[in-house]
Amino acid sequence: MAETEESLEDLAARAKAGSVPAFERIVEETKDRLFNYVLQLVRNEHDADDLTQEAFIKAYRNLHSFDGRARFTTWLYTIAKNAAFTHLRRRRLHQSIDEWQEVLAAESSPEPDDSIWKVARGLKPKFYETLWLFYAEGFSLKETAAIMNTNLVTVRVNLYRARIALGKKLRFSRDWSPGDRSGGVAE
Repeated sequence: MAETEESLEDLAARAKAGSVPAFERIVEETKDRLFNYVLQLVRNEHDADDLTQEAFIKAYRNLHSFDGRARFTTWLYTIAKNAAFTHLRRRRLHQSIDEWQEVLAAESSPEPDDSIWKVARGLKPKFYETLWLFYAEGFSLKETAAIMNTNLVTVRVNLYRARIALGKKLRFSRDWSPGDRSGGVAE
């Protein structure tokens, strides 16, 4: 992974200097991971595809502002996250109650029913995002903090609290089934 990140940094430098093929290679190497991250945020494949493309367009247009203080992927994921959040805010403003009921009724999750990520979806959004960036995407604590626009201590606290909450949810879901009225407590 470090080799890929180094090459992405080199590609970003070449793209910043005007190399279109270098940026095309960046897109090829990062599009699937970036799409999956955006999908976790918006939970709609069509929107995730559009937002991923929008993130790449914004990144290309703003390459001049990439200063190299953070890794290129950290910068790119921040752009994608901001695009996704803007999209979600706009959608919330325009979406009727009926549409919300349809969204809630439809199962749009690509995760299997027993997936830990499906259980994690029930956590607070900041906990879920922290877990996803750190474990699923493999970002360091520092990079996760940069993407989430917060500090390292907050990321560590969120990870700790998310693990505790996820552990409780997993224990509860394992001990309890819908027909069980005891709440998982042995009688």
